[in-house]
Amino acid sequence: MEIFDIVRLFAPVALGGLIGAFTNYLAIKMLFRPYNEKRLFGVVVPFTPGIVPKRKNELARAIGGVVSKNLVDAEGVSKMLLSEETINKLKSKVDEIIRSFQSNEESLQSFFSKYAGDERVNALMSRVKNNLENKVDEVVSDDNIGKTIAVSAMSAFDDRVGDGFVGLLTKNMLADSIKDKITPKLANMINDVMRGDGKRMILNIVDTEIDRFANGSVASWTSRISDEKIEELKNGVVRLYSEKVTTELPRLLKTINISKVVEDKIQSMDMPTVEKLVLDVANNELSMLVWFGGLLGAIIGIANVFFIA
Repeated sequence: MEIFDIVRLFAPVALGGLIGAFTNYLAIKMLFRPYNEKRLFGVVVPFTPGIVPKRKNELARAIGGVVSKNLVDAEGVSKMLLSEETINKLKSKVDEIIRSFQSNEESLQSFFSKYAGDERVNALMSRVKNNLENKVDEVVSDDNIGKTIAVSAMSAFDDRVGDGFVGLLTKNMLADSIKDKITPKLANMINDVMRGDGKRMILNIVDTEIDRFANGSVASWTSRISDEKIEELKNGVVRLYSEKVTTELPRLLKTINISKVVEDKIQSMDMPTVEKLVLDVANNELSMLVWFGGLLGAIIGIANVFFIA
């Protein structure tokens, strides 16, 4: 067999395969290219723009409808958000946050200042102090507080001395009439003390405790939380999360027009981005389509050789 005969046999096969692969490749490219309408002598060139650019709005609308109806529905999203894997991740995250708090030596005031700012934290502390001072002032200004303490003191005295011989003797010596005279004087003394040194002492204690709380480390306060409380906290967070997903998610999805969001997002993309997105997803399949076109063309070429023969 001469070289010419070999070429005559294999040329139709190679040419058929090349044409088949090229036509499929060209068809795929023509899905996207050209991006814009082309004109020749004022006449629109056929197949311009490509199918996808020409039908971009309809494609965006169709994809948006499919996503909203079949992919992002309340039942499917709820199932994903309430899956065992998601719940376990939520518990792990809560546990991680608590453990990080228990090893954080930063002061509470500094910790909250990072998130709320120094001005807000200082304003909050000032407001708490003012509220407590007003409450203390309200309590010590009440005339009944001295009377209440005095009566309680006399009752405690009776309980202390008991009902024995000495107790009965003491109670007889302090007859009710004497108690009635002592109690008002004791109440006045208590009121005077409470409005003077007592008030200052209480306010000093309040200031000291507030400062101790604010300057205490995050770890010193959170390390007191037992493992049982941590587990209760995690279960509480999961319960609240599940309730919110169940009750609020359907309403949220109805409020958000998922179809419109997807449609607007696709329409806002330029065509090179859309093309890259589609090719990234279906690159293997489209490549197989090109090779299939080459194979089909080669088969036709082989059949053509037999028919010529």
